Amino acid sequence: MTERPEKTARPRGIARRFLLVFLSAFCLLLATATIHYLLNERAGRIKRETREMLNIQLGKAAIDRDLQDVISDLTFLGRHNEATGIFQNDSADAREALAEQFRVFSKQKGKYHQIRVLDEIGQEIVRVNYGNGAPVATGETRLQNKSDRYYFNKTWGLDSRVVYVSPFDLNVEHGEIENPQVPMVRFGTLMFDTDGRKRGVLLLNYLGSALINDFKEATANIADHAMLLNSDGYWLSSSEKSREWGFMYGQDSTLAKNFPDAWRRIEAEDSGQFYNREGLFTFTTIYPVSNQQNGSGGNLETSAVNTSFFWKALSHLPPQKFSSSLGGFLTQNLPLYGVMFLLLATASFVIAQTRFFHLQAMSEVEVERNFRELLERRVEDRTQELRTTQEEKDQVIQHLIQAEKMTAIGTMASGIGHEINNPLYAILGLAEAIRDDDDDRKQAQEHAGKILAYTKDIAAIVKNLTGYARPFAGDEHQPTDVNQTIQKAVSMVERSLYGDQVKIITDLGELPKITAHSKEIHQVFFNVFRNGIQSMGSAGTLEISSGFDGEKIVVRIKDSGEGIVPENLGKVFDPFFTTRDPDEGEGMGLYVVHQIIQKYQGTISFESTVGKGTTCAIEFPTNPPHNKEGSQ
Repeated sequence: MTERPEKTARPRGIARRFLLVFLSAFCLLLATATIHYLLNERAGRIKRETREMLNIQLGKAAIDRDLQDVISDLTFLGRHNEATGIFQNDSADAREALAEQFRVFSKQKGKYHQIRVLDEIGQEIVRVNYGNGAPVATGETRLQNKSDRYYFNKTWGLDSRVVYVSPFDLNVEHGEIENPQVPMVRFGTLMFDTDGRKRGVLLLNYLGSALINDFKEATANIADHAMLLNSDGYWLSSSEKSREWGFMYGQDSTLAKNFPDAWRRIEAEDSGQFYNREGLFTFTTIYPVSNQQNGSGGNLETSAVNTSFFWKALSHLPPQKFSSSLGGFLTQNLPLYGVMFLLLATASFVIAQTRFFHLQAMSEVEVERNFRELLERRVEDRTQELRTTQEEKDQVIQHLIQAEKMTAIGTMASGIGHEINNPLYAILGLAEAIRDDDDDRKQAQEHAGKILAYTKDIAAIVKNLTGYARPFAGDEHQPTDVNQTIQKAVSMVERSLYGDQVKIITDLGELPKITAHSKEIHQVFFNVFRNGIQSMGSAGTLEISSGFDGEKIVVRIKDSGEGIVPENLGKVFDPFFTTRDPDEGEGMGLYVVHQIIQKYQGTISFESTVGKGTTCAIEFPTNPPHNKEGSQ
């Protein structure tokens, strides 16, 4: 049997229009995904650069504090002992008293390898060795003359009350580098008698391991690529121990040799951040001599900073650690764009089908009009032929009119039947699929009822996602219902639980309203709920309760997740701190929550038992003493 032409033309017409609509919409979706990817890459770059610069600045600040402490100690000891008249009363008892003072000071501080006073010819008057935590004063017969040592001559050559800071190196005893290594920086200052004459030198041999440890602790978040270098580009501290102190062992491996282009820029500038083919470099300069300006207690004169004597705090992130990851972006966003793709395909098909049938209907109207005109002409011709009697003419006209009516009714019946049958067959197929595939009939019926609701929600969901990346704007302080905000946040996180066995239980008491940015309060609860759900994996219970004790609103969120180990409880609010994989977060969620809660004079705390779960308590005062709008 030959297929009717209109039956083959109909699928081809719909398919042609579907392709036109779908390809246009797909190009728009592809452009949106490209922009999303580029914005995601830009956000990642900004976060990376900020993290590197912040940690390097923290490392510099830690070193500056250590240097200022040492210079403050040096200045205090020097000025205090000048005032006691040590050079006017240079007796055995005075030296013994001074040695005892140095011994107690050394034990209390625990960071000075030696404390010494040398006279104007370089002879040691007093020397206290730290030993292994039990400082001991050196006997008079074992005191040495250090007039040939560079640190004595450099300090004695000063013409004012400034501090000499030696190069950072390893301690050498009897011509050999001490083993285990003892990093050392020597600080010296002149001592004067009561008449203002130079009479000696006070020297502190500072154990540089304390400074290095403080630097490493401050840069712990980037410990695998943070480093400290001297002005020649040698490593003083590095994640690769074999590179440290190369200049003490005759090695020529330096940053300047390994990365000559980068070193030229790092050496020439005080601080900065730049990319080149070798990765991301972030650096700042530490001038040890300049720290004496803040450590004198008001008695120490200052001089111009020696810009040729410096250290560099530096981080180097190789390209492979931050190269663009299209695969990671697709893994994270493929579900979203997959749903959007299906929606576009469905919408394109509906539009193409509607357009086709509209044009088909218009064509049928045109045929009907032509047919009517033909009938009218035939009526006129037939009427002329039947003018013999009016009755015959009326009969002919009635027959023709009846025929026209039947034709129209037939056309309409055919179109209506076709329009109804297609969706009926589709609906029947879907209903049978739900009935056969889902064991829980009631749940299947609920899913079927939600199909349209979730489709309508798509536009609202896309709009909501666009608004959470932007900083909050245009949302004035207004009375905010905390319970309503909790419910909205619960509704939002529930959308991510399909297929998971996570149960959310709410017990919300009657609460007064607070004056706040509603979006900020929403972000607080959304971030905390999401953290709790992530800690439980695919199954568990999240309990949410709220109450009012007469002064403040208290919200408790309890999860049955893995819990937080005690050593991490104090770090949960630190920026960039996270125990999850990089694709599950950067460690900024609870930092933002903490900032928002502090803004409204509220508090947040955690109690956790490993293996049993975590309870978070959030408190908001209903009448805060003042608003911290804009505080950081």
